[in-house]
Amino acid sequence: MIGSTTSSAAALRFTTSLTTMVGALMLFPSEAALAQDAATKPDVTVLDQIVVTAAPGTETEGTGSWTTDWMRSATGLVLTQKDTPQSTSAITDAQMMDRNITTIGKVMEAATGITVQAYESDRINYYSRGFQIDAYQYDGVPVPRDGVWQFGDNNPDMALYDHVEIVRGATGLMQGAGEPGASINFIRKRPLAFAQNEITVSAAAPKGGRVELDLSRPLNEAGTVRGRLIGVLDERDGFLDRYEKKKQILFGALDIDLGPDTLLSMGVSHQKTKADGVTWGGLAPFYADGGLIDWPWGSSLGTDWTYVDTERTEVFTSLEHVFSNGWTGRLVFTHVKNDMDAQLAWISGEPDRETGEGMSGYGTRYDGGYEQNNLNAILNGSFEAFGREHQFVFGAMASKGEGTYYGYGSGETFNVNIFDLDGNYPVPLLSDSATYVSASEARQYALYGTGQFNLSDRLSVLAGARINWWEGEEGSGGPATASYKFSGEITPYLGFTYDIDPTYTAYGSVSSIYKPSLVQDINRNYLDPTYGYNYELGVKADLMDGRLFASAAIFQTEQKDVAKYVRYIEDENRSVYESIDGTTTRGFELEAAGAISDRLEVSAGYTFRLSKDDDDQELYVDQPRHTLKLAANYDLTERLSIGGAMRWQSGTDSIEVSYSDTNAPSVHQGSYAVADLSASYDVNDDTSLTLTVNNVLRKKYYATTGFYDTVVYGEDISAELALRAKF
Repeated sequence: MIGSTTSSAAALRFTTSLTTMVGALMLFPSEAALAQDAATKPDVTVLDQIVVTAAPGTETEGTGSWTTDWMRSATGLVLTQKDTPQSTSAITDAQMMDRNITTIGKVMEAATGITVQAYESDRINYYSRGFQIDAYQYDGVPVPRDGVWQFGDNNPDMALYDHVEIVRGATGLMQGAGEPGASINFIRKRPLAFAQNEITVSAAAPKGGRVELDLSRPLNEAGTVRGRLIGVLDERDGFLDRYEKKKQILFGALDIDLGPDTLLSMGVSHQKTKADGVTWGGLAPFYADGGLIDWPWGSSLGTDWTYVDTERTEVFTSLEHVFSNGWTGRLVFTHVKNDMDAQLAWISGEPDRETGEGMSGYGTRYDGGYEQNNLNAILNGSFEAFGREHQFVFGAMASKGEGTYYGYGSGETFNVNIFDLDGNYPVPLLSDSATYVSASEARQYALYGTGQFNLSDRLSVLAGARINWWEGEEGSGGPATASYKFSGEITPYLGFTYDIDPTYTAYGSVSSIYKPSLVQDINRNYLDPTYGYNYELGVKADLMDGRLFASAAIFQTEQKDVAKYVRYIEDENRSVYESIDGTTTRGFELEAAGAISDRLEVSAGYTFRLSKDDDDQELYVDQPRHTLKLAANYDLTERLSIGGAMRWQSGTDSIEVSYSDTNAPSVHQGSYAVADLSASYDVNDDTSLTLTVNNVLRKKYYATTGFYDTVVYGEDISAELALRAKF
């Protein structure tokens, strides 16, 4: 039986793992191996390093800025945010350090226009403009997120990434297939051109700790070979009773200058995550008499034997070259492997208000995983025509993904009393062989191109398109048997920017995306793909001598041929969907990020959106119409800084169609705000302390309503003290 251990045993495991990790990392070449570096350590000298503009993103590490210089996530072109005709945001290395952000969930909570919904303890989904974000990108390479089997997708640690780029609206040009809400691009850290060793040690409440070691340096005297090694140990309790999560991460990367114009990069990361006391779904919202249950903080339906274990491995390599005419090329291969093993307890029912009886549960287990291989080729360049310089990008990609998941039946039913949620329930006796199989395979191929055509000193037009081929097989309850194929799907892109003056730029764009509908109607026919179109007009500005980025936009997003859930056929073990005419989402956004002064960094974003179907019925009511996010960090003195953050959202209701096909009453969450505080003190030039307190006012709220007709509460107050030191 898997359960919690004593604190002394946990501390021993943590210390042993830490000793092993540090010993392995210290095998990395030392300062003594590079005598010149050692001699000049007090005044770090940055060695000559080629800059290849085919790189997937800019570097924010060490800048101290809450905004970025440029990004290519929207169009594939190397453009500033101001010159990108779509809503964009970035969560930089500095903001993550200032706020002790180490998880994807906290990054999304900080991002303009993104809402976070936890289905339970370990499955979390993210939404933009009402639409689920169903894929990530890593250095611009799309990797799908599975809304069901996605336990490992939320675990990658932010220690591996320089910053996160977000493009809102339809992003089919670079993303390929998906929803028209947003794309999320994680830009990995790269080896540095100078020697830098950094260790971070954190203590957290609820009980937990974290150790992060980051070593980077040139590996030869000429500086043409550079390496980076990052290791993380993270172990902490959650705010749920009996919940504990442990992460072990190791990341290594090499940059090798094959010549003055050619760069070979390669790397690998491996993360192992173990979570105990996990939940499956949330808490029952109502008593048997229909009254709303006010669950105490930390209430959990997790048991002594529920767990979710995941392992994720990424291997990546790229070859970047600058040609003699200034054009750049990049060839990238990425391999991702994600495995999971989960033993879960499904507990449901409507408890009696007086006795607490009325709920029951059973245990089950699933395991499996997926693998994906991606090959991308990109060519960027500029050319002259009609007396002006223009730029272009051409790309081609191929990917193949395979996933198989197994279920092992259900254990005997047990009764649950809500006044005695001790997690001590019978361990399920399950089948040794799989009783359920879900297998799938998907292959995608694409060609895309974009150009920025400068028609005058002020006016530029961006035009491009992507052609997609998508095919695969899937099966629910058995091997992959049903096949689908979508060929030659075109997703066009058109935009413009107009420089009103050196500070302000007006823009507009029409972007698109499509998503294969891998669901079937009553006759087992796959529905047609869903098409999304985003129309956007706005103004962007570089203020404070370019240190502060600001934008304002209005948008309309339309979807055609949307799959709508109809019912579940239990005898056939499948869900039935129908295609509806479409949806329309309208709204506007305001955002500012960067430095207001030498002492003050800020991030502020407001989003309003309203979604309706063709019958004028409001959709996505479980998502807020309004969201507001504010954050700032102010240097009081040369050594002391203080900061804070606030996120507010308007009221929500549970989803209209429940997963259990019952007419469950709606659960309403009123508008609420959550406040965080932070402070940082530089002990000396190489050592700093950062304290963060999240939900400092202990606001109690539903983070999610309606999933499986349950509710999930937002996190209670938490705190973390991090000591960072360079050596």
